[in-house]
Amino acid sequence: MAPPRLKLPKKKQHLEVSAILLAPLYTGNPASDTILQKLVNIDDYLESGDSHEEAMRKHRGGDPAKALRFADRALDVYSQGLAKFPRSFDLAYNKARLELEKATDPVISEALAVPVIDVLRQALSSHEYARDLEPQHPDPLFNMAQVLTTMAEILAEDDEADDAEAIQYLKRALEIQNVCFQLQEATFAKNRLEIEQAMRETAQEEMSSNGGEQLATVNTITEPQDINQEEQWVSIEEPITAGTLLETVIAQLEALRALCSILSSSEIASAMSALSWIDSYSTQLLTYTLPTLLSENQEALEPRLPDIMLPRATFMGNYLELSFRLSTIDVEKYKQELDAAFSQPVLDATSERVLMAIANALLSFNNALADSKSETHAALRWKILIDAQSRLSSVAKIPNADKYTVATTHLMRGDISLLLQILSYPPTAHPQAQATTPQLLKHAEVYYRNACKMLGTLGSSAGEEKAACELKGAVVDVLQQVNTSQAAAGSSSGQSNGGTGINLTASPQQIKAALESIVKTRGEPWVGDLIEDMVSEGLVLPQIFSAII
Repeated sequence: MAPPRLKLPKKKQHLEVSAILLAPLYTGNPASDTILQKLVNIDDYLESGDSHEEAMRKHRGGDPAKALRFADRALDVYSQGLAKFPRSFDLAYNKARLELEKATDPVISEALAVPVIDVLRQALSSHEYARDLEPQHPDPLFNMAQVLTTMAEILAEDDEADDAEAIQYLKRALEIQNVCFQLQEATFAKNRLEIEQAMRETAQEEMSSNGGEQLATVNTITEPQDINQEEQWVSIEEPITAGTLLETVIAQLEALRALCSILSSSEIASAMSALSWIDSYSTQLLTYTLPTLLSENQEALEPRLPDIMLPRATFMGNYLELSFRLSTIDVEKYKQELDAAFSQPVLDATSERVLMAIANALLSFNNALADSKSETHAALRWKILIDAQSRLSSVAKIPNADKYTVATTHLMRGDISLLLQILSYPPTAHPQAQATTPQLLKHAEVYYRNACKMLGTLGSSAGEEKAACELKGAVVDVLQQVNTSQAAAGSSSGQSNGGTGINLTASPQQIKAALESIVKTRGEPWVGDLIEDMVSEGLVLPQIFSAII
């Protein structure tokens, strides 16, 4: 999470008449809005930009487009201020931070007319400018790393993008976070020493004569105060605390997790050297930096142990997957260390976040085993998938659980049902999967239908996911028809459900009938791409839909 923007509280100080600001008037129309104010100094630009940001937050819940317009007005003000005062760190930082918020806010970013990655590139440039103004200030460094991490994750989701570029962004983000942490740590240590010195001086003053105390009282009472002074906006910063340091460690773990995830799903030739780099970085972070931070600030950070242990466990899950894929650990070590990562006493195994994290880690474990092409892991994969299914079921039963999260659990359980069912085919030919294929397909149908209903109640923001659920439900319909035909053919030929001689291809007529409605609304290219994704994810055998892909 990015640190808060510079706050702009008012302090009573002398303000020149030329800088007095009149209240801005807004009509709601960006073309006709009139802002009756004279922007003379840096404070004027800061106040004007802040007023637009407040309006942005006011409207983000009900009118994202209007909120975006106010965000753009604030950015215009900051840009105009920087044109006049190019050395103002406050203006530069606020502009950079707002561009990051504009790109990452889940509501405002939906209203963007340009790709999010373009906004992030501008935010990166703005953060570099702010950093150059104050190289020893940790906040622009923290935010810059967040920009780079977000850019990497977006590129990783783009099939046409270069994974090597995303990996370089994440390495750079981690290097910047490391520098940021060192600066924060130095400031934190300095502040702690100053506080201890102040406490010692206070204790010494309390032991001094009563005359000194009386003199201090007189000085306090007689200090002149100008009650007619005008107000001026000034910038203040959040103090560096142990919690600040912990947030930076969490950000590093999240970047490391993203790096492992991208490497696991790509075919980067330098993946082994990248793993060595991750080993070195994470070892320093997890065996020295984090334990030292926790031990030296035990009282302050003990309530936040779950906040750090869950990202740590999630990173370990992705790290173990990458290590297994690169053959540096075996399946037994993978299983043991994954269990240990999520078995920390401070983690609430019944909470929504922990349950979802465990389910995702188990699914990654299954995918890694599936990609290993070993026929000996069928029983373990079955157990892993059943465990993930159970965790997701527990999430859906949590009272007042987030609606989107519950919808996601149904979607994931539909996928898991297909992953279990596909174990019935050779070379795995798992007996339990073969015996329960009809039930598994029925379960997938129900899960996808429930997910569609829930996503439908969330409005247009979940429209794409709802359409994907509808298509997956239609795919299940095809699979049920193929299974019925397969069972009939197997019965007449004396072969079992997983017989290799049985035709597993759906007819063009079956496919057209099942997919016709979704093709009309979303188009053939969209449908074809999603079915190819299902094949690549191991949810569907490619030969079943060979008639269209």
